Amino acid sequence: MKTTIKAGGAIILSGLLLAGCGGQAKASQTKPSSASQLTLMTKQIKNLYADSKYEMPAKGLSKSMLTKADNQKAKVYKLRGDLSKAQKKIFRVNQEQLIAAKRIFSVQSVLNTQLGKDQILKDEGLEVQKLNTDFAYLQKHKAKFAETIKDKVNLLNSEVKAVALVKSTLSGDSVQDKIDQARDAINAVNVKAFKDKYLPQLDEAIKKLPKDQQAEQAKKQAAAGDPQQAAVAKAAAASSSRAQAAASSQTVTQAAATRSTASTSAPQNQNSNNNGGAASNSNAAAQPSSSKVLGVQFISQEAAGAPMGCEAASALEALHYKGRAAGHNLATFLKTMPIAANGNPYQGFGGTPYAVVNGVYQSIFPSAFTPWVSQVAAGNPVVAWVTLNYQVPQWRHYDWGNGIDNAHVVTVDGYNTGSMHIVDPENGTYWISKSAFNAAYSYTKFAVAIQ
Repeated sequence: MKTTIKAGGAIILSGLLLAGCGGQAKASQTKPSSASQLTLMTKQIKNLYADSKYEMPAKGLSKSMLTKADNQKAKVYKLRGDLSKAQKKIFRVNQEQLIAAKRIFSVQSVLNTQLGKDQILKDEGLEVQKLNTDFAYLQKHKAKFAETIKDKVNLLNSEVKAVALVKSTLSGDSVQDKIDQARDAINAVNVKAFKDKYLPQLDEAIKKLPKDQQAEQAKKQAAAGDPQQAAVAKAAAASSSRAQAAASSQTVTQAAATRSTASTSAPQNQNSNNNGGAASNSNAAAQPSSSKVLGVQFISQEAAGAPMGCEAASALEALHYKGRAAGHNLATFLKTMPIAANGNPYQGFGGTPYAVVNGVYQSIFPSAFTPWVSQVAAGNPVVAWVTLNYQVPQWRHYDWGNGIDNAHVVTVDGYNTGSMHIVDPENGTYWISKSAFNAAYSYTKFAVAIQ
């Protein structure tokens, strides 16, 4: 009985001791301080970079590492009220480095996914605007890293542009200028596998041309490296030689048949040649009205660090051509642009031209000026609202109405029978078919003639 009591007492005592230890352990667990959480975040941010200057990314930079750092940032953010002024500065720098790491990861992911080992664009519908926005940010904040991948970014942009031009060439009527433009863009990529894939696609457009133009284009295709068109060019040349030989033989035979017939034919041939010459002169005289390029100078929105600043860049291109705003470069001109606090593009620019802002329609709408082609003919460049790379619009609803998320603004400074000449602040100068341009312009029909 006594033993039992002792045993019971021991059990009770043991229970009390255990409870006491548990209570002490629990009491010793303090809430993590804001300083310790900030220290942990700083350590995680450092792990995202390979060097102490936060320029180059860590070799193992991954989505999971970014998520982990993002979660830690959220914890520190909740405790931000307990941070000292110096700690808040550290936290702010950490946040900036995390944003940069996310953009590094985003650009790397796009390049690795889209180009792969063969260096050919995998997704022909790729929207490159975000890539260029992120890369512009890296050029400004992570210049050393941006320089190491600059060539790949340029390659991807060149391929996207070339593919868009090929698609434009294949849609609608075939025009030699369109085909030449697409071929030049393909050659500019300078990747054999890319040329092998896209040069032959122009063959279908070439088949729609008149026979004499087909032969000319076949030679250009062959020179560019299209084996199929090399054979076509050879056959066309042989056919042309046979036709010329046959025509020459027939002329000699007819001339030898009778002198009177020959003498009678001479004035007719003379008359025919004169008429032909008159037609040629007439075409030459009509050329200015059917073809015109003003020569507006290109301004790069990316070079100014304004990935969303195509409206201002296009307007300044046109203004400079007219001899106006000479004291402005794009950086200073952007400062004069009205900003809409409510994000309504009918009242001013939404958001900022220097970065992509989610949920905000970053554009500014003008009143439409029509007909804008006649304005170019009169020597007035036109700022026109189209879609990026002339692709199908991506509509989205905003508080102020519906907007196109992949909208873009360019300067129109020329045209010919089948094409428009564009000065594009994103992609430089080029020709685009009227059908492709009109399709992209027709979604909003926004344009401003700079007089």
